[in-house]
Amino acid sequence: MVVESNCEIPENLLYYIDGKNTVWAKQESSDTVLVGITDIAQTMAGKVVKVRIKKKGTKLEKGKPVATMESGKWAGPVPAPVSGEIVDVNGEVEKSPVLVNRDPYGNGWLVRMKVANPEELKQLYTGAQAVQKLKELVASEKISCKRL
Repeated sequence: MVVESNCEIPENLLYYIDGKNTVWAKQESSDTVLVGITDIAQTMAGKVVKVRIKKKGTKLEKGKPVATMESGKWAGPVPAPVSGEIVDVNGEVEKSPVLVNRDPYGNGWLVRMKVANPEELKQLYTGAQAVQKLKELVASEKISCKRL
């Protein structure tokens, strides 16, 4: 785990980084990933007050929203890190959106996806490359992470 300006960056995850959108994916099997937003993303959003997750069975292209979130200062989509089908959703997050802020890499996960094209996993950032890219975002946005 790397910590930059109080932001936790687990090195064992895959990251989809598109501008200010930062989403993590944890490979659970050869064709299944768990998806959530990063510590950086939850800090930038502020206290999340609403999470709407797409239904189980929804097929998505990479970059299309798996969920939408609202906070006091932000509302927007959470992009899919890979193309695939949503096979499980975290209903707890819809009931208690602040889980995303409190535990973005644990209980705050959003969806489990069956990966349509395993090649896309190789396009995500990992390890030192991911850490570097996320550190640059932290610096450019002058972020200091905090959990609620």
